[in-house]
Amino acid sequence: MEDSQPSTSDHQPSTINHQPVLALRPGVVYTGSGTARIGLPAGDYTIYASRGFEYSVRTQQLTLPPGRSYPLPMRIRREVPTPGMVACDTHVHTFTYSHHGDATIEERMLTLAGEGIELPIATDHDILTDYSEPARRMRVQDYFTPVIGDEVTTEAGHFNIFPVQPGSRVPDHRITDWPKLMEELRATPGVRVVVLNHPRNIHNNFQPFAEKNFNPVTGENRRGFEFSFDAIEVANSSALQSDLMLTFHDWLALLNYGYRVTAVGSSDCHDVSRYIVGQGRSYVLCDDSHPGKINIEEACQSFLKGRVLVSLGLLVQMSVDDKFGVGDLATGLGELTRVTVTVLGPSWARADRVELYANGVRIRDQHIDVAAGPVEKTRITWMIPRPAYDTHLVAIASGPAVAGPYWPIAKPYQPSSRVWEPRVLGATNPIWVDGDGDGRFTPPRAYAKEIVKRVGVDPKKLVAELAKYDESVAAQAASLCQATGRDVRSAEVEEALKTALQHVKRGFAAYANTQQK
Repeated sequence: MEDSQPSTSDHQPSTINHQPVLALRPGVVYTGSGTARIGLPAGDYTIYASRGFEYSVRTQQLTLPPGRSYPLPMRIRREVPTPGMVACDTHVHTFTYSHHGDATIEERMLTLAGEGIELPIATDHDILTDYSEPARRMRVQDYFTPVIGDEVTTEAGHFNIFPVQPGSRVPDHRITDWPKLMEELRATPGVRVVVLNHPRNIHNNFQPFAEKNFNPVTGENRRGFEFSFDAIEVANSSALQSDLMLTFHDWLALLNYGYRVTAVGSSDCHDVSRYIVGQGRSYVLCDDSHPGKINIEEACQSFLKGRVLVSLGLLVQMSVDDKFGVGDLATGLGELTRVTVTVLGPSWARADRVELYANGVRIRDQHIDVAAGPVEKTRITWMIPRPAYDTHLVAIASGPAVAGPYWPIAKPYQPSSRVWEPRVLGATNPIWVDGDGDGRFTPPRAYAKEIVKRVGVDPKKLVAELAKYDESVAAQAASLCQATGRDVRSAEVEEALKTALQHVKRGFAAYANTQQK
């Protein structure tokens, strides 16, 4: 670096022989070659070198006198091991095609490579973008495998679809009826995965999971039809919620209803540096030995089977009895089940809490040492009694926000509160525990239907039968009760609940609260 002003404007990459080689913004430089020559006014600087979540950060203090140039080697190292996992961002934009933000198609190639995203899904609004040729032009084609996708941007929600065959017709974004829209999306040639984007955000005066549209306790669609998307964004780093857990609870409710919906992390990034591409990301379980030649069909199969880990600064892995992993049906279990959770992260990230959810109910909550440094933040083993009914297990870890300017977490895009506590987090998708031993997974909604069919909606009989299950089954039973015309807030139900076990009371109360609003 040298004492001078950069010759490029704030919104154009530097060029050599008319070929862009840098993505440059005030305070931020991405380089595709690992080297960069930049001009700075004389003064004192702190320089950071990084390459996204999986790598260390190198920090260098520098005093730059007038008229001098300094070579500044800043070596970084790979820290977070991710064998058999592909770093994917399912939601990526460019200014070139989406026409907002500021990252040109050339700059996006450098930022993707620079943040270590191995499977970027191109999701410009209602247009099909192919990164293959720009990646070759920018000489970063070996760092990732481009996937053509589309953010289908309707007046009734946004959906990402992928992969799309080159040359296909884009779906009709004027369709607002979701069942018809799903048919349209899946008719697009090549499409294997449909993702519901930012379900708590409002666009065109529509919020997919608004109170009038969605029951966040039972996962019911209040608009009547059944959901049919494959995945849902629970951690969108450009559109975070004031309550970081809000979308996670929505997703867990969907699972309790019986939907097999995969949780994904994404960045929704339109910019070079205002938001960080790949900050929110998904780790997809598939062969990662050649980042430039990832098997897209194998990755899609993992998305559909829930073999995905969600990352926003941490990476969480989980096993049951040391042989069942995320996406698996855990069968043949003994009276006690061993659940092991491992939390990984770079040396510059910290974790202070690990939670374990069973059917969306937190059953374990452990605080851990917040000291940064080790890549393995913690490894926890819990012995859990095997339930008599099926249960899905999800682990979520979190920690304080990164303090350095090289990885800031953005404030909520549409805040619901003035209070904002940024956190890093990581989450698994479920391991499906076959508690009843019948070789398949039965969700809470299905158990509740069977119970109501067997004993009816007489409050005393229903409450007694629900004692054998958990809070999530009780909430679903309350919903089914309400659907028959028996008000869960009636005096008769309240009287029966007086002698009910606590988990039954909590389930009915949680559902009743959704009816009072």
